[in-house]
Amino acid sequence: MFAHRLPVFIFWSPKVSLWIGLWITVPINVTHAGKPVLNFDFARLTECYESSSLEITNVYDDEKLVELKLRVSVHLLAGDISDVEELRIEVKDCENKMRVHSFAPNTRLQSVYSKDIQVTKTAESGKQIGAALGGAIPIPAGDLVAQVSPSLSGGLSERETITEVQQRVAPQQAVVASGTINEEHGVFFKLRSSPQTSLEGVHELTVRFLVPLKWRGDSMRVCCYAMGHEKMLWMEQEKTWAQKCAPVALYLAGDVEARQMARKHIIKSAL
Repeated sequence: MFAHRLPVFIFWSPKVSLWIGLWITVPINVTHAGKPVLNFDFARLTECYESSSLEITNVYDDEKLVELKLRVSVHLLAGDISDVEELRIEVKDCENKMRVHSFAPNTRLQSVYSKDIQVTKTAESGKQIGAALGGAIPIPAGDLVAQVSPSLSGGLSERETITEVQQRVAPQQAVVASGTINEEHGVFFKLRSSPQTSLEGVHELTVRFLVPLKWRGDSMRVCCYAMGHEKMLWMEQEKTWAQKCAPVALYLAGDVEARQMARKHIIKSAL
């Protein structure tokens, strides 16, 4: 809100006029585009399913593969979602007991063009040759001279057209970037905005871990960030619009006792 000072004049007498200038401060509301306000939501208690992959069983005799599916909800409470340029989500094992085997979504490129770009170039070249002859012939009667200009001209015209057609791959940008962190004990995901996708909504992430054969449960830390840029004076600086970090307890699907222990861990961490 800004204040604007307005002058006010008062007439005092019909015979003697005295103008008294006053300044009144009037509040004026100036509307600015609101900054985006977001809320992240994900389950604090999540079950993992054991994979029955024969390849993993044969290669790692003392380990098994478990799969975690994590749903992260992004809710825009205020502002414009277009100001959010990127979502960063990190899933990591702080105690380094679980090693990342694979994850999804993987890095994915996307283009604003539906097909590759075709470029056509045309070049033309031509040649032309010409000649002319002329002269004067005297007339026997008198001093008259007849100007006779017989001409001989020949023209040769040649034209060549060259057309070159190129097929170029349409430029692409990464809408999803992902990889391991913390010496392969965690994964990061970067989700970027594009004309074909929306950052608001539910994003499903999958991480597969290699764990000991007797593994029944564990705890991980999930962090979410909404990133963008904010203009400060004449410069733009990177801005974190929203963030949330919280522990997530994992347990093996079907193990009732492990589920109860995971729930107690979440309750204890909230105290």
